Amino acid sequence: MKKHRLLYNPTFLILSLVAINIVSCVLFVRLDLTRNKKYSLSPVSKNMLGRIHEEITVNLYLSSDLSPDKIKLSKEFKNLLKEYKALSNNALTINTIIPDSREKELQAIQNGIEPFSQELTERDMVKIQRVYFGATVQIGDKKGVIPYISSHTPLEYEMTRILKDACDTVKPKVGFIQGHQEIAPPLLSQVIHELYPIAIADTVSLRQDSVLNQYKVLCVVGPKDSYSSQDIETLKQYLRQGGRMFIALNHAVGQIKNNQSNGFINRVGLEDMLEEFGLKIKYDFVVDRRCGSIVVQQELGFIPLQTRIDFPYFPIIQNFSSHLITKGLNAISLQFASSMENVSTASPYRFTPLAKSSNISGIQEVPVFFNLMKTWTTKHDFNHPNNIVAALLTNEEDNSALVVISDADFMVNNSYDLLHHDNINFAINSIEWLTDDSGLIKLRNKFIDNQVLKPIDDTTRTMLKYLNFSLPIIIILLIALYHYRSYKTKRLRRSRPKYID
Repeated sequence: MKKHRLLYNPTFLILSLVAINIVSCVLFVRLDLTRNKKYSLSPVSKNMLGRIHEEITVNLYLSSDLSPDKIKLSKEFKNLLKEYKALSNNALTINTIIPDSREKELQAIQNGIEPFSQELTERDMVKIQRVYFGATVQIGDKKGVIPYISSHTPLEYEMTRILKDACDTVKPKVGFIQGHQEIAPPLLSQVIHELYPIAIADTVSLRQDSVLNQYKVLCVVGPKDSYSSQDIETLKQYLRQGGRMFIALNHAVGQIKNNQSNGFINRVGLEDMLEEFGLKIKYDFVVDRRCGSIVVQQELGFIPLQTRIDFPYFPIIQNFSSHLITKGLNAISLQFASSMENVSTASPYRFTPLAKSSNISGIQEVPVFFNLMKTWTTKHDFNHPNNIVAALLTNEEDNSALVVISDADFMVNNSYDLLHHDNINFAINSIEWLTDDSGLIKLRNKFIDNQVLKPIDDTTRTMLKYLNFSLPIIIILLIALYHYRSYKTKRLRRSRPKYID
């Protein structure tokens, strides 16, 4: 009895709560119930922490007047840093610096922290402020920078990448092949910029005496001219020595002009090599109901009007396989793509689909002529669903691998397309997966993002619409019927003699 009285004693309860709070300040423990373990350090991060034998200092530059969403994000980042600190074998210091003076602002800029503009509404007035939200990580004499933190920043990936850079002194080299009218590197600056922290990007020509073995990955992006038999043999030799390639081909080419609106196939010679490995790119154009749009000029009387219409030849891909390359992607937008398939060959390469068109899609074999005013139907146009547009070839015998996608323009710089963020992510994920031996890519998309709804057909949409309208009414009627029956049964019981309620 005395033990139970002690448990319910107010003084004992208060002292217990105080003791728990004191212990929680010293010992950092957090339960992570999220599906993708967003708030827990992965084995890759723990492994990198174990390889660090020097003190780690994190300087978090945080303006005092950030928006509420940025403040919430800063708390998440601080909690993540506490996870690193709790598991680190060495001292990990976290400093929060508020750039509230000109001197501290210059210090932030000199350390690589990029200021950005933020809009705040105060008393019916829009106020534009220049704020800072970034971090520097000092590990011994090496420093890493996260110049700007946003909701799209994979925080654990950035931190562990900096730890990896401190352990690995040499970055892998990625070569962008030139000499066949490939897309020029300046047009791929967004991809190259994202590659900078993890690899050294360079251009390479197959027609010169270049040592290809120095490149961990070779990238072929949108060539227009054909590869010679000697070029193909050079690439095969590179692959036989364990090389890896990322190939983005503009196989299906569309021309939309006033006097010419047609599509054709551009073969560059790499298709035959890929078919030998078990991947065949078909002579067709993929069309999808879930698609991008183009602007068409029409005339209303004497007034020219510009109208934006859906263009199924620009498929938006949301159907991804379960692979590290596509993990976390919502959608990528392509401009003219061909379907591909796995063909039986004697090659040891294994074929893995990475991305497919939706279940309301189709293919059109060449020649293709674009009718911008066409009325598209599921029965005649979108009757060939789930067409493969990107795939992976892996060879366990020599450890070579190729990622192939039947469009290259999706990688070109574009600051207007809202889906372009995932376009860049797909390219970077592919190249990083091909170069990475540590498993760091597992962390790149370890964050929660808004998911895009998958397209549904007209029949399902109509059924859901009427179900959404009628289901609440049916539920109310069933509840009313249940109460009516219960009330009626109770009245019958009360009418019987000797009934006690």
